[in-house]
Amino acid sequence: MRTSTAPRLLLADDDRVALDACAAMLMLEGFDVHTAMDGYAALTAIQTWHPDIAMLDIEMPVMDGRTVARNVRTMDSTRPTLLIALTALTSLADRLASIQAGFNYHFTKPVQLDALLRTLDFHLDSSRRLHR
Repeated sequence: MRTSTAPRLLLADDDRVALDACAAMLMLEGFDVHTAMDGYAALTAIQTWHPDIAMLDIEMPVMDGRTVARNVRTMDSTRPTLLIALTALTSLADRLASIQAGFNYHFTKPVQLDALLRTLDFHLDSSRRLHR
């Protein structure tokens, strides 16, 4: 489903093992993955690397994922076009807070890779249709 130009995906999580494992899986699926271990590093990467997709843990040091999302949504640039919360927070209030912060989706850990890939493919296919 993905084109030969790999979609740029930022993955931010303060758990190095989870970060590396998820990054490896996404690279195998054809994404160009950049990682960050805290919210400030994630926001800096978004501003300088301009990913198509940003997947952010909510509970990160320095700056939490929701603060990153709120900052991204106030930027002049529309990138990343897709923000995904990837978190252990599971309550309805947590999900609503993520959406209010500007996330498009809220996935809970451990993430079901098939569901995540379907969401990414749907978004990427929709983006391509809109930009034809």
